[in-house]
Amino acid sequence: MTSLHLIQSALARPYSGYHSPIAKKVAALLHSVVANHGFVDGNKRTAWLLAELLVERSGYRLNIPDDEPIDDLVVGVASGDVDFDALVQWFRERLVRI
Repeated sequence: MTSLHLIQSALARPYSGYHSPIAKKVAALLHSVVANHGFVDGNKRTAWLLAELLVERSGYRLNIPDDEPIDDLVVGVASGDVDFDALVQWFRERLVRI
């Protein structure tokens, strides 16, 4: 069952004041949407889409090679193999201001 509270919590996390640089904001959003399981299905896909929207609307773009496996990153977050700090670093290395 979809949980509106978990979805709202995940969406609010990047704006809690603790995640000031854009890399932290995007990582917090992706990490929370994946971890909170607010949707019955599609949490990882939704998390990536929301992360891309936040990046774009914040005046950045992601510099990612076409052959870089984004799915592996998001699945790594879901499995716990990619923690929050590693996710912040991943975004920090790929964010480019437009």
